[in-house]
Amino acid sequence: NQSFPASNGGPKKPKRVSDVNAMGTPAPMAQFNTFDQAATAAAPPMATNMGYGASNPAVNQFDAYGQAYGNQYGNYPNLPQQQPPQQQLPAQMNMPQQAPNAVGPQSGGAPGMPGYPGQFAMFQQPIVQDMALQYGQKLADQGKELVHSQFEKYIPVTKLKYYFAVDNKYVVNKLRLIFFPFTQTDWSLKYDHDNPVQPRYDINAPDLYIPTMAYITYVVLAGIVLGFQNRFSPEQLGIQASSALAYSIFELVVYNLTLYIANIPTSLKTLDLLALSGYKYASIVSILLCSIFLRKAGYYLGWLYASAALAFFLLRTLKAKVLSESGQTQDAPSYDPYRQQQQQFEHTVGRKRKLYFLFLVTGLQPLLAFWLSMHLIPNDAVTAAA
Repeated sequence: NQSFPASNGGPKKPKRVSDVNAMGTPAPMAQFNTFDQAATAAAPPMATNMGYGASNPAVNQFDAYGQAYGNQYGNYPNLPQQQPPQQQLPAQMNMPQQAPNAVGPQSGGAPGMPGYPGQFAMFQQPIVQDMALQYGQKLADQGKELVHSQFEKYIPVTKLKYYFAVDNKYVVNKLRLIFFPFTQTDWSLKYDHDNPVQPRYDINAPDLYIPTMAYITYVVLAGIVLGFQNRFSPEQLGIQASSALAYSIFELVVYNLTLYIANIPTSLKTLDLLALSGYKYASIVSILLCSIFLRKAGYYLGWLYASAALAFFLLRTLKAKVLSESGQTQDAPSYDPYRQQQQQFEHTVGRKRKLYFLFLVTGLQPLLAFWLSMHLIPNDAVTAAA
């Protein structure tokens, strides 16, 4: 460090920079002033208190007092970094206040589930939801059982399933048995633990599938025959269906009254009688088919054979189901002579009543078959004129 002589011949005095180092650079103070001005404008009056650490207009002006404040708080550029609350205060003051009923941890609401007040937060718990689900499932099962039990009183769905448990093999063999019953040798019924087996496993068991299909076929075929005779109208189909259904109901009433009045002990159910009496529609269909191809002569020939086959079929079926039960339902033998005579009399009278009932059923079916189809007999004169 050499001192160069001045123009007047003396050494030049070096420049002092201690004042600049002591005061610091004014660049950071511009940011500090902007921060303080925004805080002063947004903060409430309490935030301008000197004890709270807010800005003061005296400090904003960097003058002779700035040296004292700088000595008190340290270096002025580091003042905002030393007091973090001053930077967060305006943001907290500007936040909107929550409503008293706002949902949150303070109000007791379920976190992360807006829209539910605090008293319903317990329903969002998994345990409560599982319990509610199990209770609802239990109520649904109880309601289903109640509806099923009430429905079973009027429509025995479980029993109907038994009569429709058929397959193609059974249908073919059953139709063969109806139209050719003279070839059948075994008419006994099969049982499984005192319960009759399903029709698909026993060809001698009654079913409702063939009577139902035969009834529908009869109504359709009657419309075709009326069309061939130029007598068809849409109302005729309804008349055919309603009349056939009415006669079937009339049959059931007659059979049940006969069993009740004559006091005939039997295991025949109403659905059994409905099935056995419904086989006549299969015979009527065959009679109408013969009348279509062979005219009036075909109708009478078909009716004679179908009636004989149907009567024989019903007689053997009912005999296996009604008369074979007499030995099973007979009381134990007694050593009292009067009791023995009474048992023998009851057995004889009961057997006669059952035979009368068999003849009633088997004799009524051909008559009803003729009654339901006689209006469909082809008229050769009308046909020739057409």
